[in-house]
Amino acid sequence: MSDAMGFHKRWINIESIKSIYTREGIEGVKSYLDTPDAFIVTDPESEKILDIYHRGNINNLIKEIKKCISTEEK
Repeated sequence: MSDAMGFHKRWINIESIKSIYTREGIEGVKSYLDTPDAFIVTDPESEKILDIYHRGNINNLIKEIKKCISTEEK
């Protein structure tokens, strides 16, 4: 009998982060970024957001996500 556990990786991009933030707010984003064992980051915006998240500064995380959303809307 094996006790092998799965390795959970997540592909992230700015579109998915913005969508989660719009639907679920910052708590949804935190949950999304907290669960995987590894990330595959597909764009520089997501990389910056992930870095801010790992540093634990939620206020900067919110600011960066809102900045990405407002940049996209222009």
